[in-house]
This record gives sequence, C-alpha cells and structure tokens, in this order.
Amino acid sequence: MDYIIWVLVIHSAVVAYLLYRAYRRIAYLEFSQQHIEDLQRQISHLQRSLQDVALIAQQQLQTPRSQRSSQPVASSEGASPYNQAIELFKRGFSPADVAERCGISRSEAELILSLYRNSSTS
Repeated sequence: MDYIIWVLVIHSAVVAYLLYRAYRRIAYLEFSQQHIEDLQRQISHLQRSLQDVALIAQQQLQTPRSQRSSQPVASSEGASPYNQAIELFKRGFSPADVAERCGISRSEAELILSLYRNSSTS
C-alpha cells in the first residue's frame, strides 16, 4: 500500500513538473509572437517611410534643376506634421493615409485638406 502511495506522489510530481514546463514554453511562445508582431509593425512603418522618400526623390529627379532650389523638400524630420500632410495631399494621398503617416487625427487631416484646397483656389 505504501508503495502505491509513493508511486502516485512521484507520478504527481512528474506531471506537475511537465505542466510547469509546458506553461513556461507557452508563455515564451506568446512573448515571441508579440515581439514578432511588433517587428512586423515596425517593418511596415519603415516600408511606408521608404516609399515616401522614394516618391520625394522621384519628384526631385523629375523637377528641372533651376526649380529645385526654390521648392521646399518634404522631409519627415524637422517638418511639422501639418506641412507633411500638405505635401502628402499634393501627391494624392487620402485623408486616412495622411492621418496615419503624419500621426494626426483623420479630422485634422480633413481640415488641413479643406484649408489647403481653399487657399490654393484663392
């Protein structure tokens, strides 16, 4: 009888240890999945930024050299999000895209677009 009790105790300890190891592995996998998702978001953001830079470079190459110095270059560093928004509207981006890329609300983007359209028609 004592032998059966010891076997059950050892069996319970082994099962508890295996469950603990499985729990730790699941926690590690969940952490890894979150890290992968964060990296994917960062990659998407970098791809969008790279596309913006490529568009700006393409526009600069298509602009005659004599006009380049007088035109402001849209840059993500140093320019306000509102100036960046106007540059993106000039390139045909939608208010939703502009809001996402500039870190402003969609309402702000729509207001900027409205003001920009009104000022360019005046």
